[in-house]
Amino acid sequence: MSQEKDQLFFRNFALVVGILAVLMVIFIVLSRIYGIDEAAEAERDATAVAERTAPVGEVVMKGEEGAFDEAPMTMEESTPAADSGSGSSGDPGQHIYENLCVNCHGISALAAMIPQMGDASAWAPRISKGVDVLYEHALNGFTGELGMMPARGGNPALSDDEVKAAVDYMVSQSQ
Repeated sequence: MSQEKDQLFFRNFALVVGILAVLMVIFIVLSRIYGIDEAAEAERDATAVAERTAPVGEVVMKGEEGAFDEAPMTMEESTPAADSGSGSSGDPGQHIYENLCVNCHGISALAAMIPQMGDASAWAPRISKGVDVLYEHALNGFTGELGMMPARGGNPALSDDEVKAAVDYMVSQSQ
């Protein structure tokens, strides 16, 4: 009796494997007929990946072709001139505000937490504490009930005079 059961099992097993093999062949044929050309698709994908992951710049060592021989630009050299038509008056405080401080003090969505430049009512209580307190908070950072001010506006490369110039500019525009 067990031999008959074994024969029945092997016959059914062979039938199932045969059906699966036939289905596999049918799916392969259909995918070749209606499918996308895999080589062309792979080439398009490789090109797209290469474009997305291309480096932003290159490192060029001094003395190599394309190397710059001049010194790096300083803050004074990078400040736009008053006659450049950019609307900047050449005031370093304005330049720093436009390039750093505006990221927080110029976004109206943050007005509930951060005083926006030009909002006299938001700046009045801060200005009444004195400019030295404003300098202290701008230089060393401050955490209050409405939010926080990172030290040097989050740019540790700024000098004390540059931070103070930015504070003076914002105060002058907010009185």
